[in-house]
Amino acid sequence: MIEIFSIIHRVQPQNQDGFITLDCGMPFEESPYTDPDSGLVFTSDSTLIQTGKSGRVDKAFDKLHIKPYLVMRYFPEGLRNCYTFNVTRDTTYLIGAMFFYGNYDGTNTYPNFDLYLGPNRWETIDLDKYKNGTWVGMIHIPRSSSLDMCLVKTGTSFPLISAIEIRPFGNNTYGPRPGSLSTLRYFFNDSSSNIRYPHDLHDRIWSPYDQEYEEWRVINTTLSISNPGIYETPKPVLATAATPLNDSLPLYIYWSTIPPTAAVYVYIHFAEIQVLQANETREFDIYFNGNSNYSAFSPPKLEQRTITFSAVQCPEGFCSLRLERTKKSTLPPLINAIEAFSIIEFPFAETNQSDVAVIKNIKDTYRLTKISWQGDPCVPPDVSWEHLKCTYKENSSPPRVTSLNLSSQGLTGSIVPSIQNLTQLQELDLSNNTLTGEVPIYLAKMKSLLVILEGNPDLCSISSCIEKEKKKFLVPIVASIASLLVIIVVPLLIFVLRKKKVSSDKTPTKSGPVEDGGDSYESEPSFLTKNRRFTYDEVTTMTNNFERVLGEGGFGVVYHGLLNGAEQIAVKVLSQSSAQGYKQFKAEGNGVDLS
Repeated sequence: MIEIFSIIHRVQPQNQDGFITLDCGMPFEESPYTDPDSGLVFTSDSTLIQTGKSGRVDKAFDKLHIKPYLVMRYFPEGLRNCYTFNVTRDTTYLIGAMFFYGNYDGTNTYPNFDLYLGPNRWETIDLDKYKNGTWVGMIHIPRSSSLDMCLVKTGTSFPLISAIEIRPFGNNTYGPRPGSLSTLRYFFNDSSSNIRYPHDLHDRIWSPYDQEYEEWRVINTTLSISNPGIYETPKPVLATAATPLNDSLPLYIYWSTIPPTAAVYVYIHFAEIQVLQANETREFDIYFNGNSNYSAFSPPKLEQRTITFSAVQCPEGFCSLRLERTKKSTLPPLINAIEAFSIIEFPFAETNQSDVAVIKNIKDTYRLTKISWQGDPCVPPDVSWEHLKCTYKENSSPPRVTSLNLSSQGLTGSIVPSIQNLTQLQELDLSNNTLTGEVPIYLAKMKSLLVILEGNPDLCSISSCIEKEKKKFLVPIVASIASLLVIIVVPLLIFVLRKKKVSSDKTPTKSGPVEDGGDSYESEPSFLTKNRRFTYDEVTTMTNNFERVLGEGGFGVVYHGLLNGAEQIAVKVLSQSSAQGYKQFKAEGNGVDLS
């Protein structure tokens, strides 16, 4: 995390294919615009998030920041608010975000909140510590085709964000690496301005190293510097360098890692930018964390040379680099730039992508706008979506959706077919909506599924939804589809179809569509909430020896029956392919589990 001041490099815009550059909180009608200082084309974030409000910094801060950081989006509602981006799976991306409070609300209360990438916490944003704004960056490889960036409220202050920048990074400079990498890039200059796009075509941000407590000075050149190889370090970054104030002393560079236990990758960029005389030599030894790593190193003349250190832990999170001249050298050591990347451990796997696709399809189909339905549905568990439950194993295993309760949510239209792709679903509550059409047969084929459809009077209980007869039956109010598979040896299983009495001057509530006749009956508690077993002879009596066929589903024929001579039911009989179970049931006299 670095503090941000103004970035002054007025240049002509170049190709920005694949760039996502958002000015958060900017009105849609003002989008897009080209920032004259960076040449970057900014767009409004309004099409990528449906929550939050727009704010503007106090005018006293206008001179400190360029236009993209003068407005922000803040989030007074909800615990988690998320942006969702379409990305290319298994592609390296540079991801950055900018945060600047600027007393937009006039309270001088600097926010503190968490920033998440997908289901994992990326960083705690403490704007009281970074009153002039802060920027965080990461190298990340998405494992799916979508990427969520979420702001999570952790106290009483409201999260906010000023800008989001996502760049595909085509080359393999920093990979492959385990995990994601938190970025830190320094170059050595006596200015306060950053170097980025278009000098860096990938839009990496290079910040001047803070020399407040360092005994070094800056040297520079106007000569052209060659930067061959894969690093593509910007030439303005290589054109300046640091050397010690006292030529006889070593040059020290320090930085910290977060967390202190993080392993780091280090890239140190060198180039000789002074014209040496015949009797001059620059040669030095390189020590990283006190260990001698390279001896008698001489930077090549006006050409970049990079030295790397891989997966090194710094003692107590404090990294040190020492460049010490050799006895042969007539000139002190120098350094042009350094990149240090801390490995970010992201322990939580995203929710199973098939489940995510279904849940988002349900959200879109029924136009559900709940503020909690943002980001990953299941993780982290403390901010998972309302109305659903998930199963969690170890952190590295994708959670699965096991329960979906959409009762009384104003759902209209038919039951979405994608529900059948929630293969671990155990409970589905669609009661008390105004759903129409047929009850899909696939619900009966889903393992261990309990379906609640009470209160949808226009749903049909047979697949055709065409009036095969004038009388109609009630759809299942609570149907334990689990029974269909758990007691596979039992030939009879259930959709209980109940009629509910509604007086002629009242609108039916908590009732399903009626398949048989215009009469209605007083609603009674469904016996499906308890386990009941029936002998084969009892079921034969209920169905009048399986006389009347209602329809045929995936497991077999459905017959009409009467329970206790009054309550209408439907009895499903296993097909011929399950004849062995049927014969076993009949022979042993076992009952049917109606649960």
